[in-house]
Amino acid sequence: TRGMTSAQIAMAWMMDKHPFIVPLFGTTKLSHLEENLRTVDFKLTPKEIEELEAKVSEIPNIGPRYDAEQQARVEY
Repeated sequence: TRGMTSAQIAMAWMMDKHPFIVPLFGTTKLSHLEENLRTVDFKLTPKEIEELEAKVSEIPNIGPRYDAEQQARVEY
C-alpha cells in the first residue's frame, strides 16, 4: 500500500478504526521508531480499509483470549 511497511499499515488501520488508540511502539532500534512515527504521514483510503477488514474477517477466532482467571480481571 503505497510504500508502507506492514507495521505502518497495521498502525494506520488501527488509528483509523479507533481514533482514540495511541500506539505504543515496541522497538529497540531508533530507525524502527522513526519508521513507525512516519505512519502519521499516511491515510488509508476507504477502499484499502475495506480490503483490510475483509481479509481480517476471514481469520477465524479460536479459543478464548485469556484463561478464566485473567479474563476476570478484564472489563470486557
